[in-house]
Amino acid sequence: MNKSERIKRIFEVISQEGNASTKYLAELLGVSEATVRRDIVNLESDGEIPMRRVRGGVVFSLEKSGFEPMFDLKLSNMIEEKKKIARIALDQIDDGDSIFLDSGTTIYYLAKIMGSKKGIKAVVVDLKVAEELSKHPNIRTIVACGEVRSGYYSIGGNETVNFLKQFHVEKAFIATDGWNLTGTFNSSDFEVEIKRRMIDLSDKRYLLADHSKYGKNAFIKVADLGVFDFLITDMDLPMNIVESLNKIGIKILC
Repeated sequence: MNKSERIKRIFEVISQEGNASTKYLAELLGVSEATVRRDIVNLESDGEIPMRRVRGGVVFSLEKSGFEPMFDLKLSNMIEEKKKIARIALDQIDDGDSIFLDSGTTIYYLAKIMGSKKGIKAVVVDLKVAEELSKHPNIRTIVACGEVRSGYYSIGGNETVNFLKQFHVEKAFIATDGWNLTGTFNSSDFEVEIKRRMIDLSDKRYLLADHSKYGKNAFIKVADLGVFDFLITDMDLPMNIVESLNKIGIKILC
């Protein structure tokens, strides 16, 4: 693939997805990350395409609303906040629990530190999360079948929804692209039905969201806030929001 073909393909990817990591583009094009970075510089310098480089990749437009960063881009953002949330979530898991783990980087950081737990049965819908859990021999990891979302590693589709219906777990840990008092939201409809099934098929539901997710909505509503028992976040929320959450029965873990 020559330079002009690479640049055309890069443009196609970021215009369709809204963003892409350098690593993802390099693997897609079969070239080095250095080559991709040079191609991105050339695209950006042309000035005809509304895109900008960011740490680890490129976005179609920083003003473009509703796009969801690919896994590698999200992994490098809000790292300490996500790790804090992961540690709080870990404290909610008891030895012997059966759990659902959603897709996403916050859940990924939780999976990385679950080795101290024993007798856990975890049903997962994310290849990266499954990979981390597979490093812990004391955790039984069950990976859902279905379509893998390229660049995001989440698993979805009707096949996945039907697969999840055979389970009922004690706790579900759900990620979000944004939330406010009207509900939780997702940028893509790919994972929405998966999240809803996990919520329906669990006894306790935990919403994991760093402070940057508060006050935001996205392309599609996943659920009302009232379906969750706990909100795990990394910073104190405004008092009026805390009071509203308490009224609908959500406990805040911060």
